[in-house]
Amino acid sequence: MAKKSLLEKVEIINSTVRTLVGATLLGGIGVGGWYGYTQFNAKELEAERHAQALSEAHEELELTHAQLEEAGVQIEQKDAEIGDLNVQVEDQQREIERLDTAMRLLKVDHRVARISVVDQRRNEENDSVVTVIEFQELNENGDPLDDVRTFEIAGDVVYVDSWVVKFDDKYVEEADIDRATSLVLFRRLFGERQEPREGFALDQEGTRPKVYGTGAELSDFEKKIWGDFWDVAHDDTKQEELGIRAIHGEAPSIKVKKGKAYRLDLRASGGLSIRIDGDIPVRESPAA
Repeated sequence: MAKKSLLEKVEIINSTVRTLVGATLLGGIGVGGWYGYTQFNAKELEAERHAQALSEAHEELELTHAQLEEAGVQIEQKDAEIGDLNVQVEDQQREIERLDTAMRLLKVDHRVARISVVDQRRNEENDSVVTVIEFQELNENGDPLDDVRTFEIAGDVVYVDSWVVKFDDKYVEEADIDRATSLVLFRRLFGERQEPREGFALDQEGTRPKVYGTGAELSDFEKKIWGDFWDVAHDDTKQEELGIRAIHGEAPSIKVKKGKAYRLDLRASGGLSIRIDGDIPVRESPAA
């Protein structure tokens, strides 16, 4: 009984050893097979990995490209919107300038100036009087609008020529200004012993009188208004063609006296009037 038991144990041990040896052999064969497989197919496996990486990179590139295209479309849309807004801003700015100019043109229907007689002396050569005057335009509150200008005229009677400018319907419609708009202009000043053409210009041709301005640069609309006027000022035919009428009334005059001041009122509705406006401070006569 003891021998049999021993034999059985030996048999069990042999079986176990055979199993372990078999498993070891199989494992070795498997590992070796896998190693051999990977070594034999290394290039193909590497190519597959590269192909996979390339495919993933391509997909990522396509996604990025699509995102860039979408972003480009959005940028184009934004640029178009900005362009439209810029056009709107420019249009609105032009409209603001037009309305501002039209309002100022409409508002000025009355201009005021002061003439101060600072000296009078006799010209012995022709036995006439030479009068030295100062001219200064004032605002509605009586404050100076510009610097004093000094003129020396022949005689003691001062003439002031003015223009009242009206716009016909065709110009009103073209320029888009109010129908009641008019321009009131101090044209020139001269003495009784001078021809009008020898007089002194007051509102300078080609410019905008200060009473009509704000000190800012002329807008394109305002340049057109004043440019059109000065372009036709001396041409009746062009005035009719363009629809601008400059009403040339007779220049009013007044006999002036040293030490006196005179007020000029120029109205679109009533023309130009001159009246005494008190005394000026006593001054020393300038050297002859």
